[in-house]
Amino acid sequence: MSSTALKRILVLHGYAQNGYIFSKRLSALRKQCKSTVEFVFVDAPHVLQPEDLFDNEPSEPEANADPLKDPNAVLRGWWKFADKEKTISTGMETSLVFLRDLLKENVDDGKVFDGVFGFSQGAAMGAVLTALLEDPSKFSEFLVDGKAPHPQLSLCICAAGFLPTFPFSTSILSPTSSFSTPTLHICGLTDPIIPFARAKLLTNLTTNGRIETHDGGHFVPSKNPWRKFIAAWLKDPLNNEIPSPEAPSNADTVLDPNRSTVTEISTNP
Repeated sequence: MSSTALKRILVLHGYAQNGYIFSKRLSALRKQCKSTVEFVFVDAPHVLQPEDLFDNEPSEPEANADPLKDPNAVLRGWWKFADKEKTISTGMETSLVFLRDLLKENVDDGKVFDGVFGFSQGAAMGAVLTALLEDPSKFSEFLVDGKAPHPQLSLCICAAGFLPTFPFSTSILSPTSSFSTPTLHICGLTDPIIPFARAKLLTNLTTNGRIETHDGGHFVPSKNPWRKFIAAWLKDPLNNEIPSPEAPSNADTVLDPNRSTVTEISTNP
């Protein structure tokens, strides 16, 4: 009996998490997709100190352990901040070089990633990575022998994502520079950390994607309808006929593949 190869998805955790913590958060989704998807969780290269954390940062139970004894208690970020006010970002370049090497190593081993799944800061990083694989010339250090380290991705999931706006990131992804990789945006309408208005700054840069909202806050929804929806979307990211995981309203929101703006598709007869 022939078997279908699993899709390989690179998973980027949020700020003040790590790969282990986020893998636990996605345990139900991983179980839902166990026969179709291999989720590859990685740790961001920047280790965070207490002064790097935000006052409203969601508390992770693992953070109560001793990071010197338990590596799963080490909180990490894809970039952090150079000032107490947390207005000056630093370290995205280092993370992209880290991801460059990770992607190249997988390619050399005969393995490629079909897509990326990021949460919060990891979603922002995933969007930047996706855009950079479409045009790697935007960051010369990302190139390997003058070429991208990995083929373009076939899909991207941004959960609680946002558009980073510091100078380096805007050289790759900005309101004047969109990306076309099929992208699913998952946004919480009551998210206190990434309000929907802020999330839309990123969704508006996706020329081939879909937005799905939930009534909750800063998390990846894990109820059964959402697990089934995400699994179906990962299988066929170009299928906008996949039913929304939320109860239908007057309109479902998707992105017109020919525009970088939101289009509402009526669900009424």
